[in-house]
Amino acid sequence: MKCNRSFIRPGAGPCISILLSLLLAACTEIVDLRSRSDYRDYLCVQAILTDRADRPQRVILSRTVSYFEDEDLPMVAGASVSVNGVDFTEAIPGVYEAPEGYACTPGETYRLQVDLPDGTHCESETTMPVPGFRLDAVDYAYAGNKAKGIDSLWTLAIWGQDGPTDDYYRITVGVNGSFYPFQLTETINDKYFNGNEVKGFLITTLMQTASMRKRYGDCFKYLETGDVVTLEALTLDKEYYDFLTALAFSGVSIPILSPQPANVPTNIRGEHVLGWFAVCPVTSASVTVDDPFRPYYRRLLTGS
Repeated sequence: MKCNRSFIRPGAGPCISILLSLLLAACTEIVDLRSRSDYRDYLCVQAILTDRADRPQRVILSRTVSYFEDEDLPMVAGASVSVNGVDFTEAIPGVYEAPEGYACTPGETYRLQVDLPDGTHCESETTMPVPGFRLDAVDYAYAGNKAKGIDSLWTLAIWGQDGPTDDYYRITVGVNGSFYPFQLTETINDKYFNGNEVKGFLITTLMQTASMRKRYGDCFKYLETGDVVTLEALTLDKEYYDFLTALAFSGVSIPILSPQPANVPTNIRGEHVLGWFAVCPVTSASVTVDDPFRPYYRRLLTGS
């Protein structure tokens, strides 16, 4: 920063000299921001169950770290986790899975209970909403650069029917069964198509890059003939939608509830606990890539 001294006139009194000294000091002073030393860690609960019996149903437990710490969250092992009396087994440290084939039912209420080896107890209760959207089909169109090794973009459009109520969704996309990570999914409401039939509504994009593929796997591969693209829409209740919106403003990371610059809401009851227990119905549709570089939605031309 450059300080302009041209406003100082000859003969100005000591007040001007003092002002100048303060101004110059302000231009060069370094401010050291410090975090509070009385940091307390919290138990983080990530529990998102669905009605898909073919998908693992997981509860993930971890501990927070100080905001300025650059480290992975410590996972919480040895806990007792159950939902409506069904015990979840610890698959790897901190990750607890329901028995194979477990699925939830729309309209039913579910109660999560977590007990840690140190005696800590927390719980939550929520009801699975009914599906808000009937997803009939999905199609893709190319919108990027054909050169391999350069970021390429595809858009995805959906066909289906939205319900008559105000609904909220989380949109996730997979390629050949490998899905985008949690922090790159999208949370939306239905204000643009509430209660209407949807034909060719552009819902999300696929930004496929070599660097992201190296980091996250084949969900970021460049699309080729024969690849299967799957879009899933999870119906959320309003409270879970607000939670995800708060995470988006706080800077979502993986696992969720990694160091955040702001607090987010929670529906978990207990001492020093954060997170959310959600139960969501899922609707999905897939499309097989024929020409990865076609710049139009085939369904809009054929109607099928």
